[in-house]
Amino acid sequence: MSGRYLVTGAAGLVGFEVVRQLLERGAAVRSLDRFKKAGRADLDALAAMHKGKLEIVTQDLARESSAVRGERWESVYHLAAIVGVAHVRAHPYETLEVNLRSTLNLLDACIEQAPGSVVFTSSSENYAGGIEAGALPIPTPEDVPLSISDVQEPRWSYAASKIAGESLLFSAAREARFIPVVVRLHNVYGPRMPPTHAVPEILARCKRKVDPFPLYGPEQTRSFLHVSDCARALLLLHEKARGDGGIYNIGSGRETRIDELAQLYFDVNGHHPRIEHQPHSPGSVARRVPDVKKLETLGWKQTIRLEDGVAECWKALSRN
Repeated sequence: MSGRYLVTGAAGLVGFEVVRQLLERGAAVRSLDRFKKAGRADLDALAAMHKGKLEIVTQDLARESSAVRGERWESVYHLAAIVGVAHVRAHPYETLEVNLRSTLNLLDACIEQAPGSVVFTSSSENYAGGIEAGALPIPTPEDVPLSISDVQEPRWSYAASKIAGESLLFSAAREARFIPVVVRLHNVYGPRMPPTHAVPEILARCKRKVDPFPLYGPEQTRSFLHVSDCARALLLLHEKARGDGGIYNIGSGRETRIDELAQLYFDVNGHHPRIEHQPHSPGSVARRVPDVKKLETLGWKQTIRLEDGVAECWKALSRN
């Protein structure tokens, strides 16, 4: 891949994998993160492997955007955001403030000097209100109305920031004529995932041999996609997107119950505890699975089975 690429939130699960795959394809990358969590060492290792191809910048995009300005990027991958249900529910104002300011600052820079495309990572949370109300089909396509079920519920601050971000992206593209691409991610997981997320959190409890084993919302369903397949989709969308860009679901078409997912955890590590069924967290919808036919028409296919991905995550956890 020719040209220079900018990746924000580059130390995160998806951002790091996007950087890694870009470098593997020969691209030059500027990675941007405020590094409040782990991840700098992994980027440093990538920089050592790809001499002169990876520039690492520490910057809080919600406060300043100098690292975005001054170049015409082949594509900008905007992944910087506050995520994680527990943190979002505890800090709703921070979630909105950081996510919106970082997106506005980035798009202001893109209006000044338009890149080839801007890929904005949004969320399946954006349409969760419609799913909860029983008003949307499952699997859910991209052209559904976006809504949140309770504006006073702190959890929905994240979805509110992402809904606004989608609108900001398309509005900015009208000013600067770059190609705008919104991607709604659906439960992306991988071995670098922070311990507060579902897959590593449950695997960590398996490692501790917790028994009985509390399982929250075991009857709910989700669609789980390995981060490698997610990053391949993001790179493909830059290559294939034309004209007005568009909105794409990124996820697995396989719908998995949470108790079925737990059984995969137990099988891979040999810990088979007694399950204690617990209620799901407030605002958590009963079912969520994307329609990914639009992405598949571009040539994308899921390549990593959930069983294999969970096994990979367990091996990574076992080494620590």
